[in-house]
Amino acid sequence: MHTIDAFQWYNLLVGSLSMVGFTYLLVRNRSIGSYYRFVQVLFLGLLVFAIGGPLADLVAPAWSHAIHTLAALLVIYGLYNPIRNDLRREAWANLILEDPSQVRQPAEWMAPMDDDILELFHSSRLVLTPSIIAYNTGYSREEVNRRLGELTENGLMERVERGKYRITTIGENYLTGTYPVEGETHGRKQVSH
Repeated sequence: MHTIDAFQWYNLLVGSLSMVGFTYLLVRNRSIGSYYRFVQVLFLGLLVFAIGGPLADLVAPAWSHAIHTLAALLVIYGLYNPIRNDLRREAWANLILEDPSQVRQPAEWMAPMDDDILELFHSSRLVLTPSIIAYNTGYSREEVNRRLGELTENGLMERVERGKYRITTIGENYLTGTYPVEGETHGRKQVSH
């Protein structure tokens, strides 16, 4: 049987305490964890590294490198999206560097793709069709149509004419973290703030 030295116990203890802290932060702000899937992937990578690595050292030392490799891949994928060649700089800056009161907290009815749609309108400042939105975001036209309906119903988008949409002031305010502005909810479902 493999003998356990003080350093391995120390690694396991520090890893466990680190994961308790990470779990507390993730549970404390559930909206970020549930809304940003890459945070969950990063968290899983850190969990595998902090707990799985020391456990592998204790139980099956031959698997230690494989466990650390898996953890590194999960952390890298949490920081970088190879499919879209996106380093997620803006998303991480929003989570880490922004004032916590300014981090967007979407309403329960919102989907992760809503931010992508709103940001496309915000960056282009144009009136767009569902086909153009689908092409530029990578989502299907059907998904975009469903989300545009919800966003329009809740005041973040407006239908200019049949099949053409633009972002509203409420949508712009949501993107900057200042929604809802008093007096602008007009009885619609409210985006949590």
